[in-house]
Amino acid sequence: MSNATDPQAAGAPRDARPIKLACRNVWKLFGANAASFIRERAGKASLTDIAAAGLVGAVRAVDLEIRQGEIFIIMGLSGSGKSTLVRCMSRLVEPSHGKVEFEGKDLLKISDAALIELRRHRMGMVFQNFALLPHLNVLDNIAFPLSIQGQDRATREGRAREVIELVGLRGREHFYPRELSGGQQQRVGIARSLATKPEIWFLDEPFSALDPLIRREMQDELMRLQTMLHKT
Repeated sequence: MSNATDPQAAGAPRDARPIKLACRNVWKLFGANAASFIRERAGKASLTDIAAAGLVGAVRAVDLEIRQGEIFIIMGLSGSGKSTLVRCMSRLVEPSHGKVEFEGKDLLKISDAALIELRRHRMGMVFQNFALLPHLNVLDNIAFPLSIQGQDRATREGRAREVIELVGLRGREHFYPRELSGGQQQRVGIARSLATKPEIWFLDEPFSALDPLIRREMQDELMRLQTMLHKT
């Protein structure tokens, strides 16, 4: 995954919304001494240099800005580094070089405690494989991140029921993941990611495991939710 196109350079009108998240020359290299390799080259390296060092360049020199309320799509072929870049933005994967800025603050320089707090309260993520907890029912799966926040049972179950209604799973609160279809499982994943009322909502190919008809239905559902919630 290499540098994104600058919309301003293409003549697009300037967006007045504040920048919520930005990548500044972000690199992620895999292999021994990857961070020192790119640091010694001042954040610049060719594919030839990377290969000669025995490294793999998953994310190379990415610059992008995501504005508040914007739907920002990262596209590329399989294996091009899309998921790695998304994970770099939340530091689930640690970048080898560069800056990841949340509201102007470099996430690579904040403490572990501050990063955990940011993820718990201001970020949400939906994964490709749903990642539901098989021993918890729908209600408890959705309420799980709220329990991590330390909210009491009544509060977290009340919020869980709100998002269950939002994603159309009313009546399935006590079903377990094995009792749900793929589309229903993904709705649980979406509801869980929204339970904390995140400001940034990461979706890593959340519908790729679904059949085409269900995938289209979930894409429409996502856009319906976005018109209501205005997430970034």
